[in-house]
Amino acid sequence: MIFEVESWKIKQGKEKEHAEWMKRWLQWVNDHRDLFTEWKTVRYFSKQFAGSESGIHFIVWEYENLAAFEQYKRRRAGYKGPYEEYKKNDPYYQDVFDKSTMRMETWTDINRDLWIE
Repeated sequence: MIFEVESWKIKQGKEKEHAEWMKRWLQWVNDHRDLFTEWKTVRYFSKQFAGSESGIHFIVWEYENLAAFEQYKRRRAGYKGPYEEYKKNDPYYQDVFDKSTMRMETWTDINRDLWIE
């Protein structure tokens, strides 16, 4: 598995709008799952008790493998076709993220057969 992790802080004074946009985005994605077949799961979190890192929000996308990750990114590139509507519902473009705090990482699972689930 591969996990794409994007993190950010909310733009100051935009807490209510951020919450509304995140809910709207999650609902839109759920309503259009056919556009995101490579996404095995999508999870949204906030971190509250971590000193200077407190208040960070992050989304974790799970993909079967790197090929699925790359396939999705290629298909969505440029936000053409049905992804034009996706972009209109993406909070990233709604001025609610403090973009100076944003990070994007990919994580790969290790020893998953030994995980406790």
